[in-house]
Amino acid sequence: MPVDIALSINRTLQVPLLVVINSILSNTTHQVDAPMRFNIVVPVGESAFFEEKLEQAFAAKYEGDRVQFRVREFTPPGYLKQYLDNKFQEKKLERRLSRYMQYARLFFKEIFPDVGRMIYFDADIIVLGDVRSLFAKGDILTPRSYLAAVPQFFPAIFYFSNPFKVFSDLRKFKSTFNSGVLLTDLSFWTAQTYDLLQHYLDLDKKNSYRLYHLGDETIFNLMFKDTYRPLPPQWNCCGYGQSHWVAKLLGKRPKDMKVIHWSGGHHKPWQSERVIYSDLWRSYLPTPQI
Repeated sequence: MPVDIALSINRTLQVPLLVVINSILSNTTHQVDAPMRFNIVVPVGESAFFEEKLEQAFAAKYEGDRVQFRVREFTPPGYLKQYLDNKFQEKKLERRLSRYMQYARLFFKEIFPDVGRMIYFDADIIVLGDVRSLFAKGDILTPRSYLAAVPQFFPAIFYFSNPFKVFSDLRKFKSTFNSGVLLTDLSFWTAQTYDLLQHYLDLDKKNSYRLYHLGDETIFNLMFKDTYRPLPPQWNCCGYGQSHWVAKLLGKRPKDMKVIHWSGGHHKPWQSERVIYSDLWRSYLPTPQI
């Protein structure tokens, strides 16, 4: 059985994509009977571009079936496109596509119907642990609790502009989670899952698209608030995209982290060498650099 990894990406994040993949391959044990399979979702018309980049970066080093890449294009269903266009009202095509790709991970079951257990990673991370050990934790998933993530100290009330509108939901939160690293089993996703998604999109729509902060992370937390399973915190050490002094306060030794995640702000390691752990991020740039 392959170890399925998923990423949802647009062209502006082509280099971070290659870095994520390279960090995974550099730190994961290889098994002939369980190849690494990367399932990459891109905007319509972009598959050939990304297939070429992946070929240039990894084909010579990983021959045969040890590592597999599948690139699929995503067209948002009509109801999702309408919701995102009305909520964010992005003027630039690039920004609209970025929004679509953020929400594409909610549709992995349709995009990759042959996949069961899967790990999802955001693009602003590097993986320092062996993902096979994370993949093995999928044994905790059940038809009722089919998503696992790392809990975070972020009060659920801050997801909403008017918490009273979601009071019944807020009462069910034990802790929120960061959605940048997700372990799930797509075989457990059903029509009920998508009914729940539609319900929460409609709720935001009824409130003039202003009820939710933080976009798709709010949606994930609403959908899985009382059913998600916690993962060890080392698998998503997040917040390093915040201001430099905050990131330094959060700093840990790399050997104590399995995933470094530059979430929480706009400071990314490919933008400035001042960003914490940017030197470690650059060490995973593929050679030759693309």
